This record gives sequence, C-alpha cells and structure tokens, in this order.
Amino acid sequence: MFYTVQPGDTLYGIASRYGVTVDALVQANNLQGGYIYVGQQLRIPVTGGGAGYPPPFPLPIPLPGGRRLEERVDRLERQTAQLERQLNNLDNEVDRLRQRVRRLEQGGQ
Repeated sequence: MFYTVQPGDTLYGIASRYGVTVDALVQANNLQGGYIYVGQQLRIPVTGGGAGYPPPFPLPIPLPGGRRLEERVDRLERQTAQLERQLNNLDNEVDRLRQRVRRLEQGGQ
C-alpha cells in the first residue's frame, strides 16, 4: 500500500494513521534522516495479518489550521506572481530608459 504525503503530514501522524511504527515507515522507504516532503509516495508496510484490509484511518486526518495554511500558501504564490510581473515591467522600463539615454548621448532624440 502507498500513501502520498500531504501538507502538514508528519511521519508520526502517518504511522499512527496506518497503525505502524515510525521506524517501520523509515525502513520501508529508506528515508535518510526521517525527512518527508509533500507529494512523496510512501510505502506503508503491512503488519502481520493486515494484508487485504484497509488502514484503520483511510482518509487523511485534517490538522488544525491546515486549510488556513493552504490558503496562505495560495495567497503568497499569487503575490509572488504579481511581484514577478511588476519586476518584469520595471526591467522593461529600465531597458527603454537606457536606450533613450544612449540615443541622447549619441546626439539623437
């Protein structure tokens, strides 16, 4: 069985949800340092007698403030995109001004 890491997930939370130990998750996925990242596919080791049965908690358990965190990330991504557009516009304006200065230095208009 596999699980895709979601925002706010921890190894402890995933292990608890599926009734395995953190050590079992780390070993099954060869995790160096015990780090996980959003979108990562984790193999959930099957404990004795559990083959074919669904995990005890098949749906991700929402963490307090989890939705607010997603909304904040979305807002920050929109703000970053807006700042990148503004920076691009300013770069274009600087390029136009440099060209104008060069023309004036060369005696043009």
